[in-house]
Amino acid sequence: SSTSRGLGDVYKRQHLFSHGKTYGLLLAASLFLFGSCAIGEDSETWESSVRNAQLVSPEITETSFSTVTNLDGSEDVKLVWPVVPGAGGYAFSLSVVDDPENPEVLVTDSIIDGCSVTFKKREDTKYEVSIKALGNEKMNNKEAEMPTLYTYSTLVPAQAIPVGQEIGEYINSHLIPSDAEQGFELEAGQTYYLNTLIDFGLNTVTFRGDKVNRPIVIVGKEGGIMTQGGLKLKFINFDCTEMTTEIGLLGLGKNPDSSLSTEALGYKAAGANQDGYVINNPVIIQECMIKNLKNSLLYGNKKPWSLRDFRVVDCIVQLNNSGSNSILNLYGANPTNGLIKNLTVRNSTFVNIVKNSSGYFIRYANSSNAQPKKIFGDNDNSMNLTFESNTLCKTMSNKDFGNNMPNTNTITTILKNNIFYDVFRVYQHANTQGPRTFLNNTIWGVDGGTPNSNDTGGRKDSNGNPIATEENPGFTEPFSELNLDLPNGGLSLKPTGTISSTIGDPRWLE
Repeated sequence: SSTSRGLGDVYKRQHLFSHGKTYGLLLAASLFLFGSCAIGEDSETWESSVRNAQLVSPEITETSFSTVTNLDGSEDVKLVWPVVPGAGGYAFSLSVVDDPENPEVLVTDSIIDGCSVTFKKREDTKYEVSIKALGNEKMNNKEAEMPTLYTYSTLVPAQAIPVGQEIGEYINSHLIPSDAEQGFELEAGQTYYLNTLIDFGLNTVTFRGDKVNRPIVIVGKEGGIMTQGGLKLKFINFDCTEMTTEIGLLGLGKNPDSSLSTEALGYKAAGANQDGYVINNPVIIQECMIKNLKNSLLYGNKKPWSLRDFRVVDCIVQLNNSGSNSILNLYGANPTNGLIKNLTVRNSTFVNIVKNSSGYFIRYANSSNAQPKKIFGDNDNSMNLTFESNTLCKTMSNKDFGNNMPNTNTITTILKNNIFYDVFRVYQHANTQGPRTFLNNTIWGVDGGTPNSNDTGGRKDSNGNPIATEENPGFTEPFSELNLDLPNGGLSLKPTGTISSTIGDPRWLE
């Protein structure tokens, strides 16, 4: 704008860096898109009438922030503040304060010639913003004595669950039927109890703890979680030692709502031929540790459920599962259909501390009816199965990795940078007709999962393409149950093989 020229002249006299560090401005150039602001009338000769003044930093409120969606789908945060008449610019600083004791400084005292900045948006992050009005020698205005500080969060607003409250009872009585996403939050570092079944119903919910100091949830015999509206479980450590419910930790609704049927959602009109139910909102388990899980991590409750987007990211899941309940379990549905359209398991560890000859890692109800076309129709006929940078031990040692998996050319399968240790018949998950990427995976059989002489134990797919290289990662057994009071649950899975020492769950490579 015309007024930016005036500010630019001031910066030149101050050599651009008189109030900050060269590092700060250069870093800002890579992180920010600088805006400008109108300080007064739209005239190149306009100057503020404020002279000989002590300036005050601009006010910032929640409404000063907005989200900007880029063409590639990524998001930025735009911060706009009111002009301070007579200022010679603004010193801007930005830090991540998820851990207030150890802030992550992103920008320090970067000089802004304008009234807005745009920075990359991180999910579930707390920022501290600092803006200080700078002086103007020409007008004899002094810089503000103090900057304006504001804490901005990209976390979903959440109700805090009081320590001492049984989680299921509290949530079930405080859940508000709504189309908007809502949140429930546990206090950092505290221990809670879940002795009943949480039913989030059709509501889209974030249920979270603290990123830095996760709370522990002790799940009782009847404890568990159900959803049919989409759910994000984040930053919580679950102790499932006492849990006996069939649904395992996370179940899909026992009584599917008719609004989620393939008929109501328009999929049957688009070519689907199955009467099922679809959860289109994401279901995500992120940055959690799960101890002594005896049954499924995800359970379809024997209903014909399909998920558009299911993710397990940055988790440690320790099972004590010797039974027939598979880890991702959509088996037993009536009618026999259901699938996960976009499945992502990334940067995670799965360890079973017992031998299992009955359950699978992933199991659908029917191979033919798990084809995406039969649920999502002709216009949405695709499926993505991604396992990337995971360490999987004894899941399962004596039973196929996948069961009733669909086999069609609209499925994209990616297995990349994974360690399969005592995992049987990985190919049962990977034998699809669509594009397949197998890269930097290792496999080692110990008890029941040993690849046999013709490689059908897991190292090659049906076309003879290598899935994994046979290599011992050097893990020490027996594996023990997690100690949720210790970093990474006290588990140590640092691989030592030539390939395996560079792949798997990244936490073990540090």
